[in-house]
Amino acid sequence: MPFVAFALALALQQAPTAPPAPIDASPQDPKELFSKAKCTLCHGEDGRGRTPKGKKLKAADLTSPKWDKETTDEEIVETIQDGIKEKKGKVRMPAFKSKLNQEQIRALAEYVRTFARK
Repeated sequence: MPFVAFALALALQQAPTAPPAPIDASPQDPKELFSKAKCTLCHGEDGRGRTPKGKKLKAADLTSPKWDKETTDEEIVETIQDGIKEKKGKVRMPAFKSKLNQEQIRALAEYVRTFARK
């Protein structure tokens, strides 16, 4: 029985992050978009990344002055578009380029930037 529990725990740790569901292409409030794109699951409503999933994946603290200083606007856009994969190919953050249009990605990037500047 302990082996079965161990095997299940190991399998759950290696389960890939599910791709995001399609998001309505109409213009939206960036805060609403942040929620609809399920960014809050990892980054939280406040952007700190202190959710259970955010802690597990070591999500960036979007409120950190260091993160704000070291991360360019273009890097934020690229991360939203292309997602983040570990070296072994495991998806840490799904790509949104097929779920959001460029206007939504830019609006979301601008919204993400505001967490560090509150």
